[in-house]
Amino acid sequence: MDFKFIQILLIIGLKLIKLTKERNRLIQGLIVVGAGLAVPQVLAYAASVIAARLLVPPEFGAFGAMQGITQIGTPIGLAIQAIAARRLVKNSANKHHDLLRFGFEISIAVMLATLLISFPLSSIFNIDYIVLVLTIGAIAPFVFISTQLGIAQGKEFYLKLAGIYIVFGIGRSISAIVGLFIYPELISVGIGFFGGTVLSAIVAHFILGNSKKFWKTERADESIKELWRATQALFALYVLVNIDVLLARIVLTPEESGIYTVGMLVAKIAFFMPQAITVVLFPKMGRNDSSALRLAVLGTSLIGAGYIAVTYFASEFVVNAIGGSGYAELYSEVWLFAIEGSLFAVLQVLLYGRIAREDTKVSILLWVGSILSTISVWLIASDTVVTVVSALIGVTFILVIIAAITELRHRANERSDPSHT
Repeated sequence: MDFKFIQILLIIGLKLIKLTKERNRLIQGLIVVGAGLAVPQVLAYAASVIAARLLVPPEFGAFGAMQGITQIGTPIGLAIQAIAARRLVKNSANKHHDLLRFGFEISIAVMLATLLISFPLSSIFNIDYIVLVLTIGAIAPFVFISTQLGIAQGKEFYLKLAGIYIVFGIGRSISAIVGLFIYPELISVGIGFFGGTVLSAIVAHFILGNSKKFWKTERADESIKELWRATQALFALYVLVNIDVLLARIVLTPEESGIYTVGMLVAKIAFFMPQAITVVLFPKMGRNDSSALRLAVLGTSLIGAGYIAVTYFASEFVVNAIGGSGYAELYSEVWLFAIEGSLFAVLQVLLYGRIAREDTKVSILLWVGSILSTISVWLIASDTVVTVVSALIGVTFILVIIAAITELRHRANERSDPSHT
């Protein structure tokens, strides 16, 4: 009897040690990856600020259009990162060469598409063809870097993951900043973005390691279908996240639209700030670990709540830091944008939880949300900054509730029927 009791104590002790080690590793991962993710985000913001100072207004307007166009390619990179991570979670013995080849092939396809679509876009936005080719073409090496990120993420190599994020941020943004200081024209931005991203992909290749002659392997099975499903789901999210700026441009006065744009920057900070949590916990979500998703939602919500509190009690500081004192009208409203961005962040976590188990049907909900947001803004009798952001908050809150309830029902079905997927 005593021997069995000792055995039980030993088993409990070993489990507690294991849990402590996992918790410590998770905390270390969050800190390391969070720091790595902050580099490209801060440097991208710095590049925009410096471009605003060095470019003449018409060219800075073109710079903004260029940035907007490249955002369209973001879901492709994020999707291939998620696919690579998910594949490696399911098969940790995979040497990842097939994934690198797939990412490389998609990068080439993106570059070829860039050469074609830059012709009409050059006329529409009145930007030189070569500048657009270089700027949009930077999406191609970004897709390959995203594949490398997904491999490091899936294998939970946190230091390598952070290192690739840092190299990408430095390569892309610093190259553009240096180019602007040397020759303050749009062509410098294009060369900096494209050349810096290509260089980052090369350096990241060595950071990742164990990737020699990956192009000689066979491509991963059914990769195109997976990429399409994940891309359209993430694209639906990015449309929802960005649609309010377009609506504000249409229904508000030019002055109010400018104020709303500053508010959007506040929302984007809330949206991207907790991203490290999802990146670190995604592999565990891929193992169908419901506690990982709960932890991701909880962590994202807590960060959002803290950010909302800061924007509410230190609104003047936040607005002045982001947009300057010329946007004083936003002092009393900036916390609403923090709520909007935080809800977007929670919705993103729930979406990644679905992608982790290859379920992207939730994208229908996101497309419906974009339509409802448009209708609700158009139906408002008096359009102001507050009414537009409030409409988006209302729609997004409903989407979060529906997505959360759907997730809870899925987990309940899994518990009652183990064969349910």
